[in-house]
Amino acid sequence: MSSVRRQLELLQRTRPAAPAPGTEPREEEGPFMLRSWEADTAHAHGPWPLTSVRGFSRCWLERLGLGELDPERVIFLDTETTGLAGGTGTYAFLIGLAWVEDGRLVVEQLLMREYKEEAALLGYLKERLEGCGGLVTYNGKSFDMQLLQTRFIMKRLKIDLESIPHLDLLHPCRRIWGSSYADCRLETLESELLGQPRSHDVPGWLIPRIYFNFLRSQNLGSLRRILEHNRRDLLALMGLVGALRGCLEQPEQPREGLADFGLGRWLEELGLQKLGWQLMERALSRSLPPVHRRSAALRVARARRRAGDQGGAANLWAELLTEHPHDPAAGVELAKYLEHHRKDYQAALQLVEGVLSRRDLPVSLRRALQERQGRLLKRVSADCP
Repeated sequence: MSSVRRQLELLQRTRPAAPAPGTEPREEEGPFMLRSWEADTAHAHGPWPLTSVRGFSRCWLERLGLGELDPERVIFLDTETTGLAGGTGTYAFLIGLAWVEDGRLVVEQLLMREYKEEAALLGYLKERLEGCGGLVTYNGKSFDMQLLQTRFIMKRLKIDLESIPHLDLLHPCRRIWGSSYADCRLETLESELLGQPRSHDVPGWLIPRIYFNFLRSQNLGSLRRILEHNRRDLLALMGLVGALRGCLEQPEQPREGLADFGLGRWLEELGLQKLGWQLMERALSRSLPPVHRRSAALRVARARRRAGDQGGAANLWAELLTEHPHDPAAGVELAKYLEHHRKDYQAALQLVEGVLSRRDLPVSLRRALQERQGRLLKRVSADCP
């Protein structure tokens, strides 16, 4: 309890971050508080323009299952809630929206100052969402949209959020950068990938407690850091769309090895095998942690084999076995190559017996290897004079 108080006191003592370039935020009193902020689209949040979503090609949107999304009318959405458990007892007390309109970046924040304001807030949100061309969130499919749909139902407001085309950035970001950083939280990617670290940001776990204190005091100043936290989340979403688009539309651009590995693996899964394999080949030429190097090498070896380069595939399997003795995947594949292409039954047998010496083999694989071992033993005996 004392640590929570210390956090609150520290946040109250620290000075707010300098205002970002753009208009001063406007706060409109009404059935709920509507706070709006605008900036020129030249305003950046990282290396990529905030308007990047508008240039997303139809081809890529369709590959991502978002053929119905209209990049010109997309809304970025982020919520701050009274808890992470979800269910009927959890409220979205602050809903941030951002979009580009008439060459301007527009941010709106809908704040529920009392529980009785929820119906009006959700009614306004409903109108915004029904006119949009799609949504961009971070973990929105699993959390934000589920929570908002529950709140709409509780207030008897009819809207089907699942019918709105929705790009949840958490999933592609995990695929590409999940191994590059300590974690894949939005704040981490904003700092490490976009180069926009936060200063004196409100920890997410503290946000509900600050809001509950506000409900008692009605001191709007106590929410300033939460409002800024929410606005930064929206800007981070816009910046990450630029990063994602850059990876997909310019995969040949240089990036660190783990990102090449992640992007290559994801492209392979999306059906772009050749491009994915090329990126994983490039990742192998750089320093990779052993577990990622093994995965990339096995995928590239499989690609070489399919392309008819049996020798190139065998070289990778042999390298893997040097790094990971008796590796089941590499050992089995190299044994097949030696048996069927090189007719080196003795070497193939040694590999099979090495893999069989492992105690952690699945039963089905052990049986298959024992059958191969028996066959190779016969061939080795037949070759003996």
